[in-house]
Amino acid sequence: MLPTGYVAHRVGDRVRLRIPARKGDVAYFTRVERELAACRRVMFVEANPLTASILLRYSGTDDDLRHDGIDRGLFTIEEMSQATNPVLNAAAARIDQLDRVIQRSSNGSFDLLEVVFIGLVGASIIQILRGQALGPASTLMAHALAILALHRARRAERDSGPR
Repeated sequence: MLPTGYVAHRVGDRVRLRIPARKGDVAYFTRVERELAACRRVMFVEANPLTASILLRYSGTDDDLRHDGIDRGLFTIEEMSQATNPVLNAAAARIDQLDRVIQRSSNGSFDLLEVVFIGLVGASIIQILRGQALGPASTLMAHALAILALHRARRAERDSGPR
């Protein structure tokens, strides 16, 4: 019998899948990573046995992912109970909605990550001008640089193309 997983969250083509029954099973997650990397819809895969999660850049639907998991003998996917983390689910849905509005309004030129980056850099500059360079400004700039590193990693994944 295949282990059951659920889609913890999805933003665009970025999908986090959790398979709690296999938590800590290094051999299983190594196999999942290898098998999913061979799927044509998978552009990136990273499995973490410690958190029982799989991070994917996936060009298909959740239903396609369910079929790929079953066809390769890896997992089945069930809908996550809405009772699980209702506040976080609601917040994630609103943030995803805001990201889509920003992308649509800018004709794809900006997304939420870029807007937050610009805001953090601007807030950091304001704190420097107020003489708060070592406290608030450095913290804000550190967060902005973390977002920049995430953006660069995503761009490198995208530029490397499908496997």
